[in-house]
Amino acid sequence: MVWNLSVEETNISTTPKSATQDDTKSIKDFKEATNSGSPSISNGSNHAIFFIQQNDFDTAIIRKDNEKGRVSKFASDHRFRLSSLWRRAEVNPLNGKSLTFPLFRIWDDIYCIAFWLSTLGFFVAFFSWFAFSPLVPEVVKADLNLTQDQVTNSNLASLGGTAMVRLIAGPACDKFGPRKVLASLLILGAIPSGLAALVTNVKGLEAVRFFISILGGSFVPTQAYTTTFFDKSIVGTANAFSGGWGNLGGGVTVAVMIGLYQRYIKAGYSPHIAWRLCFVTLPVPCLLLVAVIILLLGLDHPGGKWSARHQFQASATGKDQINDEGLVQQQHMFVDSENAFPQESSNSKPPGTDSNGQPPVIDVDTAQSEPLTFATLLEILCDLRVWSCALCYLLTFGLETAMDAALPGLINSLFASQSFGSVNAAYAASTYGLMNLFARPLGGIISDILYARVGLRGKMYWLLATALSQGIAMIGMGVYINKNNATIGGVIGFIVVIAITGFSANGACYSIYGHWRPKNIGVVAGIVGASGNIGGLFYTLIFKYKPGVRLAPSESHPQGYSSLGEKFWIAGLLNAVAVVPLFLVPIGDAV
Repeated sequence: MVWNLSVEETNISTTPKSATQDDTKSIKDFKEATNSGSPSISNGSNHAIFFIQQNDFDTAIIRKDNEKGRVSKFASDHRFRLSSLWRRAEVNPLNGKSLTFPLFRIWDDIYCIAFWLSTLGFFVAFFSWFAFSPLVPEVVKADLNLTQDQVTNSNLASLGGTAMVRLIAGPACDKFGPRKVLASLLILGAIPSGLAALVTNVKGLEAVRFFISILGGSFVPTQAYTTTFFDKSIVGTANAFSGGWGNLGGGVTVAVMIGLYQRYIKAGYSPHIAWRLCFVTLPVPCLLLVAVIILLLGLDHPGGKWSARHQFQASATGKDQINDEGLVQQQHMFVDSENAFPQESSNSKPPGTDSNGQPPVIDVDTAQSEPLTFATLLEILCDLRVWSCALCYLLTFGLETAMDAALPGLINSLFASQSFGSVNAAYAASTYGLMNLFARPLGGIISDILYARVGLRGKMYWLLATALSQGIAMIGMGVYINKNNATIGGVIGFIVVIAITGFSANGACYSIYGHWRPKNIGVVAGIVGASGNIGGLFYTLIFKYKPGVRLAPSESHPQGYSSLGEKFWIAGLLNAVAVVPLFLVPIGDAV
């Protein structure tokens, strides 16, 4: 069984070189069967409408109009199947992007390869970016004779450069392609990571950590890379998995760097040498190796080189012949029946029609990334929808970066004893970062499900609901800690809730940003990503100037006294209050 898509023949193959003979034959059959008539068209918003038909149903038409807020019928009918995780990607011929998530098809699928390269690059970048965090509170602090205030300042320095790099990386992705930008950032970040071994004072520490924060900018090309390869109906899942599993590097680094440091100590090295060897032997080689892999194995775009990206758009819009009613004749594309859409056995309508007997409507984004112009930049900066995403990311990821640095000290202050030291506290705190294993992907998956069912507004409400829930959970943890009877289990329980809500919001945020300005996904990703690091500075300053204290029982405080939770409930209150007005932001003509 074959399916006909109303789309112009395209000469661009999104099939890897190692495609099977059957796949090659399908493409040949498609070219032989394609007529010379008009293709499907794209409206001014770079969204094409076309129909699915089967075999003999050749009367389908393509509509020029695009109803505002229409939910993509294609997305809603294109239900998730477990087999799609290891099957070759099903490709949207209008934009060359994958409609499925071939997570395990790494041996011959360019979409799977692009996902894993972006995820691996992001993972090693975050691993190396946060490599100092588990070593500074005790090891580096003692070696360099740092005060607690100097430790906090070095934490601030580790966030300072990322916002600027993300703002630069966004336009660079649109101009040069996210693959090259990602590899370049990894190579640049390896230089200060290697220089960490030469640090001898607090000024050197702050300088090195500032330049290592270049690696935090890798988030922008990571998300732009997956957005380039995956269609908007599945991009939430793809972005959330790449972001979540990449961000997992920030949690893994705690156990790995501490374990590596302890191995060097057992091998007879002094603390002064041991922590320096950690950087030379692990982060630096990983960064350089992954950068080389990305450059050798990756593609810039489903069409191949970055310069070929416009050919998909041209094939969708280049030969429009529209009659007086805004209609064009159908063209056909044959898709391998292995990837055909399943028919409901209870459906008595003709094949290729919806429940009303009409051809199902497909709403497809055909825009491709464009270099940034001043006029476009002004439009983006005036777009309230972009800033709503940026604010949500400021409140969620910004809090995450501050929490990564604050939690080891908090847990150590609350529960330090002869059997529970700073290393134990660091391992307990790593629970937070490790929640990225599933929490951010969960946010993207639910976002895509809501999009298929209720449209873009469902994505937006999901983002705001999770961000608001994170603020409420932060308030709860702050109040709980201040009661001075907190347990390690209770604190970790709050940490888990904060991680699930906040990381889900991160995943939802990067399933939405590509809808606002599809021709400038890099720029928007840069603005949203930079806002997350600005939020990290904001929350870190709150934690710095509201450190709190914990006092033992005394005459004035028979039950003891704790204000360690104050900074957390303050942060949570600001988080919750800032989210509420965003429920009123309109989505405009985005689909």
